[in-house]
Amino acid sequence: MVYKLKPLELSLDFADQSYELGDTIDVRVTLTPNGDQEVRGGRVDLVCEERYKQRGTTFVPDTYSQASRAGGGISGSTRSVGTEREERVVHSTVSILEEGRLAGGAPSILAARLLVQPTPPPHFEDAKALQRDAQSSWTFKWTLVATVNVVRGRDPKVQRAVKVRLPQAAVGGRVGAKPRLSTPKRKTGSGPGA
Repeated sequence: MVYKLKPLELSLDFADQSYELGDTIDVRVTLTPNGDQEVRGGRVDLVCEERYKQRGTTFVPDTYSQASRAGGGISGSTRSVGTEREERVVHSTVSILEEGRLAGGAPSILAARLLVQPTPPPHFEDAKALQRDAQSSWTFKWTLVATVNVVRGRDPKVQRAVKVRLPQAAVGGRVGAKPRLSTPKRKTGSGPGA
């Protein structure tokens, strides 16, 4: 049984623009097999990397300082500490290739339309809740990943970053609305009528 380390080469192309939830991304995947190759299928995934960061500081006492020995209080240093967590989820996917045999040498261009699912990533609501918290945040990084499942060979994949805009938090019941003052401003200054 022959196992191929590099059974085929992949390239991924799409319009370099910002996408929103519910949009469609037109993708083109170019496959160039290195010899005849059997495949089980292929797909393009939109992967969302959700990253949580919590920052903070902690006081570390210095037990050997002169101030501690002389009874003048505790000295020490403040250090930045925090926690980080990262999760990767496949947000949307589209099949680009069915099970079959690819002829070697001739490149094939596969076109597909990937629908960006309208549902936000799992931690989107958490991110909105932390918008006013300067110590904690969620960030979202998006990547398109094309993969081919090869019989008796390494599964090649290629990935490229893609921009996906998430909806903004509603302010005053409207998305992107500016806050309104409850009472009008009074005139200031020493002009006539002041």
